[in-house]
Parts: sequence; structure tokens; C-alpha cells
Amino acid sequence: MAPIFSSVFMAELGDKTQVATVLFIAGGTATALEVFLASSLALVASTLLAVLFGAAVGRLISPRLLKVAAGLVFMIIGAYFICQGFKTV
Repeated sequence: MAPIFSSVFMAELGDKTQVATVLFIAGGTATALEVFLASSLALVASTLLAVLFGAAVGRLISPRLLKVAAGLVFMIIGAYFICQGFKTV
């Protein structure tokens, strides 16, 4: 359970979800408790969808194939952004 928590926690740090949460509380349109509860519920709901989707896909495709495919997709995205970085230099 610790690897799951730490992976998700690190992935969520500084992402657009946190930026949106900061903007909601800084805007003063809701209390800190309201922002905390709403953003927590949204994260739980989106995580539930990911778990349900992952469970369904996991029954259809082997986990090893999914890991390889995900790794390849991330490498392709990374290579794309590296190439884009060289184009702007």
C-alpha cells in the first residue's frame, strides 16, 4: 500500500489539480473546508473511475503488456517533447 500512496502522492504534487485548488481558495469564493472537501471528493471520484477502468482493462489485457505499452507511450511522449525543445533552441 505504501508504494501506491507514495506514487500517487508524488504524481499529484504540483499538478494542475493543485493549482486549481490554490486558485479556488485564493479567490475567496469558498471556505478552506469547502475547497478541501470538494477537491478531495473529486480526487476520490476520479481515482474510483481509474480503478474501475484499470480493473476492466486488466481482465482483457495482461498487466505485463500494459506496463510495456505504458512505458513505450511515455517514451514516445518524452521523445516528442525533447524534439520540440530542440526546435525552439
